[in-house]
Amino acid sequence: MVDRTPLDPAAYRSVVSRYATGITVVSTVVGGRRHGLTVNSFTSLSLHPLLAMFACEHDAALHEPLLQAGTWAVSVLGADQQPAAAYFATRERPDGPDQFDGWPSRPGPVTGAPLLDGSLAWLEFRTWATYDGGDHTIVVGEVVGMELGADGEPLLYFRSSYRA
Repeated sequence: MVDRTPLDPAAYRSVVSRYATGITVVSTVVGGRRHGLTVNSFTSLSLHPLLAMFACEHDAALHEPLLQAGTWAVSVLGADQQPAAAYFATRERPDGPDQFDGWPSRPGPVTGAPLLDGSLAWLEFRTWATYDGGDHTIVVGEVVGMELGADGEPLLYFRSSYRA
């Protein structure tokens, strides 16, 4: 029988912080406005068809534009891109007309979503499905474009801090 005693979310966060994850910036563009969010929940899902997924918090600035656009991109960050990861993770960053202003990037050739220059790899997606995930939406995407970037060490997240 499973104990149904409520567990502490802070304790849960501490436990799962022991699992190292890669760091990405997920991006989309809607009406000419470029939106981005640092994501460490990105993962490959299927080879047939090519699918990947990530979880987007309901109150993240990216959430509504992402669902509206139906297309998005992922920049896989290298160890030297910690400033970009910190910026796109900050809730207090300006939500002006362009969240990528000042960050070297280019539009993805398939989706037009911003791809951060200097990343280890880039992928572009069409939303395949979305699922309720508590306070997050689980977004599954079909790969519609991909490219390798520079060789380098990945940016990781472990024990609530960035690592190389």
